[in-house]
Amino acid sequence: MPWTKAEHSPNTFTRPLGPNEVFIKLVSDPGHPLGREHWAINYTATISPRGACTALSGSPDLLPALIRYSWVHLRFQHPSLAAHPDSNSNLVYTVPDSADALSKWASQTFTVETDARSADEVIPIIAPAADARLYYVPQSSELLLHTAHWRMDGVGGLLLLGQLVDLMVPHADTLLAGKLSDPFDSFRWGSEVARLAPPVEEAGNMPLTATDEQKAVAHGAVGTFALAAGALGVPYTGDASSLPLGTRAAELKFSSATTSAVVSAAKARGVGMTAAVHASLAAANFQHAITEHRGRHYTSTIKQSLRPYLPEPYSTPAAAAGLYTSGWLARVDCPATWDENARMYQAEYEKGISSEYLQAHREYASALVDVMKNLPTPTEPPSDIDISSMGIMEKYLEREYGTSERGFGITHAGVGVEIISHQGVVFVWTFRDQLTLRLVYNEAFHTPEQMTEFLHDIQADLLKQLRVTE
Repeated sequence: MPWTKAEHSPNTFTRPLGPNEVFIKLVSDPGHPLGREHWAINYTATISPRGACTALSGSPDLLPALIRYSWVHLRFQHPSLAAHPDSNSNLVYTVPDSADALSKWASQTFTVETDARSADEVIPIIAPAADARLYYVPQSSELLLHTAHWRMDGVGGLLLLGQLVDLMVPHADTLLAGKLSDPFDSFRWGSEVARLAPPVEEAGNMPLTATDEQKAVAHGAVGTFALAAGALGVPYTGDASSLPLGTRAAELKFSSATTSAVVSAAKARGVGMTAAVHASLAAANFQHAITEHRGRHYTSTIKQSLRPYLPEPYSTPAAAAGLYTSGWLARVDCPATWDENARMYQAEYEKGISSEYLQAHREYASALVDVMKNLPTPTEPPSDIDISSMGIMEKYLEREYGTSERGFGITHAGVGVEIISHQGVVFVWTFRDQLTLRLVYNEAFHTPEQMTEFLHDIQADLLKQLRVTE
């Protein structure tokens, strides 16, 4: 599925969507008639100018101009940010053929949200878009990168935000000197086509036809999705016919001291931070379960990044703008203890991605596409709270770019997805030595008070089980 030049236009390149991308797109697209896109990803970074770069704050236009220029540069490095689907299940990328065309793209995809107090006020009103979008919120100094999930995974967007801020450092000097040239003239447009992201099936050299052994591996993973049947959910507002509204988030941040104590205590119990939080998340789901669901099991996702298992450059930040992720479902039952659940989750995460699983992944994704196309309407909407762990965020996003004399610090960072269902997702990460839990949900089905209480109950259970006091 390589990118090929379109017959009708020398500046247009296309390729078919891969099975993994098609699966995510099938999940996301039903929200479009409602002006929403399920699972679209939002990445945020709060920036703080250092040294000479603080001069950018002297004018309301300088920093946005720097961000916009760096955003266009980022597109040159990662052209898949501007690739979008056509009506025939293909991706299309067009090389800009003029300064006006490139400027129009920048104006369509970069927005300064002067009236918003934070990115959390922008996220609920973002509509589906063909290309990736970047927002700057001056009041909170936040960068917000938004993209459809079929384009990118959670790791990729963090890598891109880091690269964006890294690009801002050298461009700041040029801007302050009044020498910033037109970006159409600054880069060799047309050469970027070589960096268009392939689907994971091509990046991982996955066979077109699976062997019997690969089919067994693939369908074994797909079979775990049946564990969602009969699982518990938490209470929600409205009913199955209620329409979704905007995506909101509740966030809870542990202190550095508590984070250190929790990490050490979990390690002493033989589990990682993700497995420990996952076990307490399961406990919170059982605690908050709909009354009629008491006694049911809890099913959640084990998410795995395929990036470390792919050959270069797809295992490197050069391939940030791609969808290289996988996962399966796991079940725990109410009578199980926290220790039992934590050890089970740890074993699931430690499985990682075997070479056999990687080679079976085209079959796995193709089978999921078939499942999605034939999925029956559930008798009741799923309303569990799931998990997605980013681990140590500094693996993808630095705390500082440039130097203290000339650079930018990242004081806060985050990830979340758009939610149009009755479910929620707790994103888990550490950044600047602080464990953060961010629960994203749809405001039509849950209240801020309910979701904040849910997070506090996860925290309370985690501290209790690990015998950590704040």
